[in-house]
Amino acid sequence: MAEATTLRLEGAPPGSDELPPPISSAQRVWRRFKKHKLAYGALWLLVFIYLLMAFADFFAPYGMASEDRTRSYQPPAAIHLRDDGGRWQLPFIYDRIQESDRSSLFSAGGSTDTTFGAWHEDKRKVYPLKLFVKGEPYKLFGLIETDRHFFGIESTQTRFYLLGGDSAGRDVFSRLFFGARVSLMVGLVALLVVIPIGTLVGGLAGYFGGRIDTCLMWLVETILAFPTIFLLITMAGVTAKWDITPMQRFVMITVILALLGWASLARVIRGMVLSIKAQEYVEAARAAGASDMWIIGRHLLPQTATWVIISATLSIPGYIYAESFLSLLGLGVQQPDASWGNMLEPARNVSDLILHPWVLAPGFAIVLTTVAWNFFGDGMRDAFDAKRRV
Repeated sequence: MAEATTLRLEGAPPGSDELPPPISSAQRVWRRFKKHKLAYGALWLLVFIYLLMAFADFFAPYGMASEDRTRSYQPPAAIHLRDDGGRWQLPFIYDRIQESDRSSLFSAGGSTDTTFGAWHEDKRKVYPLKLFVKGEPYKLFGLIETDRHFFGIESTQTRFYLLGGDSAGRDVFSRLFFGARVSLMVGLVALLVVIPIGTLVGGLAGYFGGRIDTCLMWLVETILAFPTIFLLITMAGVTAKWDITPMQRFVMITVILALLGWASLARVIRGMVLSIKAQEYVEAARAAGASDMWIIGRHLLPQTATWVIISATLSIPGYIYAESFLSLLGLGVQQPDASWGNMLEPARNVSDLILHPWVLAPGFAIVLTTVAWNFFGDGMRDAFDAKRRV
């Protein structure tokens, strides 16, 4: 006698013959996404990065424009746990001084290296690192006035530069948080323009066809034919001469990137709509007297939502790179406002890069964030594809 084979459905408890509770499409997508370990980890990394960006004023020891010109290119602070006498203490730092006189070096208890302009630790006094210290006042989200920072030192006699200082004596670590507001938000804001325009133009071209399709696709191909980099440089160079606020410049850069990014999305949406509109349920809706716009909005564009979500997540790294590239060339956000791109400007000088390698910190932040977005996008693509198992 053939043995009966019992199949246990997903979600049912072991040894149970009961049917599992119904699972929605969103739950299936989430389950498949969590199986993609790299994508799942990238999601939490992105959440962490964007939380740091949102609370930049709190997590940054200093303000974005806070500077001390006497500490230009001060090296990263060394955090100590033992003082000069060998005694264990809570984390602390020493002040750093720039010396060229041998006698002052001996009095400071530092190194006897007399290289001109070298930085040395003044070990006569320790400065403890503390949590929730009082520092420069700010308004959290522009509403809550406070002077508490996540960590730092309370003394005003020295400055705590965890990742060193820049050419103007500003804290690179603090400016990383404020620069993230521009570099990370530009992609999200650009998508608010790209997705509506791209899906609408592609949907109209694919559904109506004929002259409408020809004209819209001619516009799309014209935009795609332009060399993106040179067009960005030209447009940003023209606007760089305008007397506008940093927020207006950010909006303008975002609009420029968005106007160049919707065309590729529209072309793909058009191809998908051409295929979907031949389905029987679309023909049935048309025979029932449904209007063209109702069919497009109810039957066609929702079928492209999965691809739009995947495309959006995978396109954000491109916007981050584009904004950073423009700011690196001096055509984007201008000093003293921070973006990861203009913070990399000193790295263009090889001698500065060799002497002050910590100016590359924004570059590592860009790479880390874009890699996380790419892993997240790959996970979203696999999760929405029911035929794939990750």
